[in-house]
Amino acid sequence: MRTLKLEVKADFVRMHKLDIPQTSKTNSAHSSIGENTKQVPQKSSKSRHGSAVEDAEDEAQDKSANSTKRERPRSRTFTFNRSDSPTKKQKGGELGERKTSSKPAPIPKSPSMRSLRSNASDRSVSNGAKSVKADEFISYMKKTPKPQNVEVGKLHKLRLLIRNETVDWVDNFIQDGGMTELVALLHRIMEVEWREDHEDTLLHELLRCLKGLCTTATALKQLNEISSTLYPALLAMLFDEEHKGPSEFTTRELIIEIIFAHISMAPEAELETRATELMKYLKDPVKEKQASTVPFILQMHQPRPYQVWCKEMSNVTKEVFWIFIHHLNVIPVPPKPTGDRSYAKTHFPGQRAIVPAAPYVGGVEWDATNYLATHIDLLNGIIASLPTRSARNEFRQELKVSGFEKLMGHLRACNPKYYGAVHDSVKVWIGAALEDDWDVKTVRMGSDGNVSPAKQSPKKKTEPPPQLQAPPKMDVGLGLGLGFEREIAIGSKSIVDDDWI
Repeated sequence: MRTLKLEVKADFVRMHKLDIPQTSKTNSAHSSIGENTKQVPQKSSKSRHGSAVEDAEDEAQDKSANSTKRERPRSRTFTFNRSDSPTKKQKGGELGERKTSSKPAPIPKSPSMRSLRSNASDRSVSNGAKSVKADEFISYMKKTPKPQNVEVGKLHKLRLLIRNETVDWVDNFIQDGGMTELVALLHRIMEVEWREDHEDTLLHELLRCLKGLCTTATALKQLNEISSTLYPALLAMLFDEEHKGPSEFTTRELIIEIIFAHISMAPEAELETRATELMKYLKDPVKEKQASTVPFILQMHQPRPYQVWCKEMSNVTKEVFWIFIHHLNVIPVPPKPTGDRSYAKTHFPGQRAIVPAAPYVGGVEWDATNYLATHIDLLNGIIASLPTRSARNEFRQELKVSGFEKLMGHLRACNPKYYGAVHDSVKVWIGAALEDDWDVKTVRMGSDGNVSPAKQSPKKKTEPPPQLQAPPKMDVGLGLGLGFEREIAIGSKSIVDDDWI
């Protein structure tokens, strides 16, 4: 527009003034077409020539109406638009009818995608809970005994129902044999020699279902009845020498949590019995060589009953070795308990604090440290369940010779800000040990061997430089003692001469 001449700009202004009454007229014509719907098909059925004639008549009417204004030829260059073409005029009625009939309605704002997903998931779970009964899952597990044919989605849906449904629904599921079928499926999965990804995922969902069932009293009662067969099988899979257990830390953590529920949910009167039972399951399995060894040779060896359990934890520290670098960490001494609470209630591990979402949550280091903390919680729970100080210290001595105190002294080297679960569980162990007058220096500060010596450059061997020796004497001893030697005075010097040539 800036490059145009002034005359062209003036033409634009004049054309704009002339187009105003025409546009108002066309708007009124569109509104009349919208009201009289019967005239629309007649107008659309005309030919191009008829529409051109109507255009000429309309222009004549416009000129007579605007006779007071200056008449000048309208330039096609600057006034050409869609309404001027005869082909577009033919469909003007239909377009006007559409515009008048369908007015733009305000579109309501939709919620965020996260709220839509959450609402959809809640709706699907609630709708599924109303339609799905517990008998359907039980019959499905009976019909598909092979783990390879069981769908992971079925167990995932069952886990959601166990979490979101009422206690009555869960009790009916257990009473109808649902938990029995889940445990039977678990044993069949553990019998598979080489599990694939499908079996590993199925095992993870199955363990989560059992963990969800452990929140009800009916499931805990049935779990206590089958503990003599279930727990040894789970620990044998976890401590297998050929590493046939699950590879994921989260799946292994579920196994320890289910075993820990055996004492954490037990009444205080049964704590000692269940703790002694778990100690028996956690001991090293007796090998064939040890069974056939002569007794007096066995007496020469120091027993380390929980060495396999300690090795399972130490292997985890080797897999994430890069987080144990803060060797100057010292775990603080917890405050002394006040009140008349029992030893079990005072030092039994409780619920961990909720950790806010952060970048370090969810990584392999996070899963590994949570798995280690679950092991120490189980250890602390067993110690707190033993009634007498002598029994607790005896168990601590067995753990010490198995390598647990050295291991916990190594665990303190992780960052307490990022991996607080490990430090909290070790702090519970320290508080319980101090009350029983047990030495905790190794656990709090680490063993002496963990501290690396001061770095010094190696010293080289200092050897004396080579010394010049006197030349050897060539005296063969041929004088024979004949006395030929005589002194000859040459000048002021006297030389011994033997009259030799």
